[in-house]
Amino acid sequence: MNTENKLRNKLLKRIQQLSAKQLHEIQSLLNALETGHKSKEETLKLAGAWKDMDDSFFSEMTEKLHENRAQDRQIGEV
Repeated sequence: MNTENKLRNKLLKRIQQLSAKQLHEIQSLLNALETGHKSKEETLKLAGAWKDMDDSFFSEMTEKLHENRAQDRQIGEV
């Protein structure tokens, strides 16, 4: 039996000993872990999206970000 299967079996034994309240807590934790994983996958899908972007546009969106936001705030305050 490999290490992963041993860990799964150990976790199953521990889960079987939990109260109903603790089971709900474990379920919430698992849901949060799965949601976080899906969110990370969605974010990573965008990783290559900027590779074909024009250098000047990329610069405008990244290096000048704070400057652009400051200008937007000034326009909104008028």
